[in-house]
Amino acid sequence: WKKNRYVSDTMAFGSKALFLISLQCARLSTIEGFVVQSPRLDHTSPPTTASHRLPNSNFPLKNVYDDWRSDAVVDTMVLDEENIKMCLEEFIDSDYGKTMFGKHDVPAQYDITGEIEFVELCGPEVSLRLRGAFWHRRDTVLGRAAMWLNARMPEITDVYVDDPEDIKDFEDVIDEFSGEVLYQNDKRAPDFNGDRATMEYQGIDPDMRGPFPPGAGSFTINPA
Repeated sequence: WKKNRYVSDTMAFGSKALFLISLQCARLSTIEGFVVQSPRLDHTSPPTTASHRLPNSNFPLKNVYDDWRSDAVVDTMVLDEENIKMCLEEFIDSDYGKTMFGKHDVPAQYDITGEIEFVELCGPEVSLRLRGAFWHRRDTVLGRAAMWLNARMPEITDVYVDDPEDIKDFEDVIDEFSGEVLYQNDKRAPDFNGDRATMEYQGIDPDMRGPFPPGAGSFTINPA
């Protein structure tokens, strides 16, 4: 059994730069404490059904994405544009997505405006677009979406954004005459309570926790 390996690379195809996340589909991998079980890639394997789900009555789950994060099992489906759009909505409207995307009330209060959109399906490759300001790193947003789409539609081999700038958290501001970098513009949503900077200082990946710690009404780092 191998761990899933996600390789990010920037490749040039003519005049079009593609930021590529290659999904090497292994049977088992572990991401941030939960297990991702990918279905077989051959056409003989039966789809996962609800009867195969692991019981997990301790956590009230909201949608299929939250369910998958909890028990690592999910029904698979045929790869097509409508299913991609539906799966992105499942991701966006999950409890996890409600900490990440600006369509939800709580993130919007803190100037989190990030969006993810379907652009194109070309064979087994899916093109997405990231817009707005995310509190999370943009490669985390794309990576999470890629993992989810591949879990739902195992035919997918690559998930990418057409413009490499989409995946950057900082944007270089260039002097139009000299071509020198004047400064970097931070594309991230504001670190509204200082938690992100504090976790980075402590050597903690902020994306593992997200902008809002567990517990209603708490918007500060839990002391450790």
